[in-house]
Amino acid sequence: MCYVVKFSSILLLTVGMFAAVPALAKTLTQAQIADQIVDKNLIGHRKGVTVRLRYNSDGSVEMKAAFIAGAGTWAFVGDGLCMMMTKGPKRGKTCTGFEDLGDGSFRNSEGMILQVSK
Repeated sequence: MCYVVKFSSILLLTVGMFAAVPALAKTLTQAQIADQIVDKNLIGHRKGVTVRLRYNSDGSVEMKAAFIAGAGTWAFVGDGLCMMMTKGPKRGKTCTGFEDLGDGSFRNSEGMILQVSK
């Protein structure tokens, strides 16, 4: 009986160690952002609302959600980008980086998961 308890404890500890280790996501460089995100239609969700986002190669950015839309400009800063929204409800400057989650999915530094629309 004591053997079963020890084996169960070891098994749970081993499984717990593997479950606690998150997958390592790679932060994208400027070149990777340009290749994988710029000029792509991105879809994400914020507070239960679908958000569509597009960073265009001409430096413009467009955002659309249920009943709102925004637009502005963006530029690379380090291994991320900053956008200046000049139209829409969330105006102002926001800077973000991106992690590659694989399979066309990215997490920005605000925690939003974005998927390249096919």
